Amino acid sequence: MTAKIAILGAGISGLATAHRLSKDHDVTVFEAGPRAGGNIRTERIGIQGVGDCLVEWGPNGFLDNEPAMLALVRELGLESRVVTARDEAARRMIWRAGRLHDLPANPRAFLTSGCLPLGARLRVLFEPFAKAAPPDDVDESIHAFASRRIGRAAADVLVDAFVTGVFAGDPGRLSVASAFPRLKKLELEYGSLFKGMKAKRSSGPGPGGTLTSFDNGLSVLIDELASRVNLKLNEPWERIEQRDFDRVICTVPAARAAIALDAEHHELAETLRRIPTAPIAIVVAGFREPLDVPEAFGFLVPHGQGLRILGTLYDSSIFAGRAPAGVRTFRTMIGGRRDAGAMEMTDDELCELAARELRQVWGTYPDPVFTRVIRHSLGIAQYEAGHAGIVARTEELSPGWLTLAGSSYRGVAINACVKEAMATRA
Repeated sequence: MTAKIAILGAGISGLATAHRLSKDHDVTVFEAGPRAGGNIRTERIGIQGVGDCLVEWGPNGFLDNEPAMLALVRELGLESRVVTARDEAARRMIWRAGRLHDLPANPRAFLTSGCLPLGARLRVLFEPFAKAAPPDDVDESIHAFASRRIGRAAADVLVDAFVTGVFAGDPGRLSVASAFPRLKKLELEYGSLFKGMKAKRSSGPGPGGTLTSFDNGLSVLIDELASRVNLKLNEPWERIEQRDFDRVICTVPAARAAIALDAEHHELAETLRRIPTAPIAIVVAGFREPLDVPEAFGFLVPHGQGLRILGTLYDSSIFAGRAPAGVRTFRTMIGGRRDAGAMEMTDDELCELAARELRQVWGTYPDPVFTRVIRHSLGIAQYEAGHAGIVARTEELSPGWLTLAGSSYRGVAINACVKEAMATRA
């Protein structure tokens, strides 16, 4: 039976859900703003006499390890436009003790690297003998989980940087079961992360995947999805109500959904407000060659290592064709869960901060040929302690005609949003 469905929000979750359900139902997507894509947006920045740079406002790719995402790309006929990260992007770095260190690519390299002090590196090797997990009713933080399994120093540096790169969050607040359920599952199934990863490798290709995008950036995916659904832009719902629809699927961030639900569903709105976010500002800068900075994916900065920036992605090194010959582009992240006050800085102040700290990291910072400041006031949803219970409570409180979906609940990455969308039923 055909259902009449309203989808609120034209980010990747809303568009992918609409694509899935439009095959059998009457679906309309309502987007409050003038464009589709949410945080996903690819901008062309022209440099006179040189050419255009492609700059991502949000994520710069997805891993090719999610079947639902790969199936969506095939359905949309975008296989020929897929691009994978350059070999140079395999080099990733971390800022520790006043200098950059390469993140090791294998256990032998880890033992000889400077990413951690020797004692901390040796402690990581004892992971298979770590203390058992706490009782099921304890929602362990990522920091506590990592400290227990690989040691406090590794948790403070390596894991902190990893969490910065994914959530811009605080590992001491984020729930390992909600934010990184695969890690928790490895421990429960194998008793050790090392044993679990070894078993996964022996049973087939590893779960890491290859970073992937499209020839003209992630907007290729957004534009193709938007062209295939019934999309209404500049159509905000001040109140979320059933109206004349059989079902309403709300994919906007929890904080925005709470505002629109407050009048009729106050308890549900209050529950949604318990899902915090990490605001992010991004300073994009382009430089002419020669630039004495190595080709790499970029570097991340663990908390407490003397810099305020969260890290820098070397965008033109990651995917080919993102900058014209003789130009390199970089994106520096500022803010996050532990530095929300950074969003109060002016654009000039953010650019000055990025320049000052990149000069400290690189030893150089020539005049850029362009800069751009991008702000995400809500940024990334934070799956902090009790998140699973919050999500369960929202399901209990939601009226039968309403479904809450999107990155606020069960996964912040593009792959997680698409997987959820492809599994959605009317």
